Amino acid sequence: MSEFKLEAIKCKNCGSGLMVEINDFVTYCKNCGSGFEIVNGMLQPIEVNFAQPARPAEGEIVYKPFWILKTNVTILERTSSGGFLKNLFGGHDGAGGAIKFYIPAFRLPVDNMREMASAFTIKDPVASPQKFNVKVTGFTYGREDALKIAEFLLISFEAEKSDTMKTFRYDIKVDSYEILGIPFYKLSNGTMRDAIIGLSV
Repeated sequence: MSEFKLEAIKCKNCGSGLMVEINDFVTYCKNCGSGFEIVNGMLQPIEVNFAQPARPAEGEIVYKPFWILKTNVTILERTSSGGFLKNLFGGHDGAGGAIKFYIPAFRLPVDNMREMASAFTIKDPVASPQKFNVKVTGFTYGREDALKIAEFLLISFEAEKSDTMKTFRYDIKVDSYEILGIPFYKLSNGTMRDAIIGLSV
């Protein structure tokens, strides 16, 4: 009969215990601010930061994780009208540019996921993220999931304002993956509202 051995997961930088939930892809050390992505059972360093609340509200604040994908997108072919992507390319509707995608890393209904990812990506509302001594868990989606969602958003951005979209080919290169903790208020009705833009989930 096989024996099961449980081992505490400790921060590779300061030795403090790390809080990890079942199926978490990322963990964060509240003691020293180090972030780690769990890859094949090993801890790989990853940048983890937090946004400050920008909107006041009643309720306990909890931090939910978002993947931040800093990308460079090249439009290879487009046959459509509309061109909504210019909002993401700094106001020009050219052949591409840099896009910073905000992708929720925690479980959400599909409609809420798309709404929240779209709103944060378009607004890019977090200018100066910081290190906080707070808990952030619930990392349901890994970096591969985040990239797939980012590509889905890219296509939906182009299609949203187009009367017709026959062809849309692109190349997306990820320059870096980071984690950002976004503050949410836990409301009395059981929902949560983010403290940056004000969306409820």
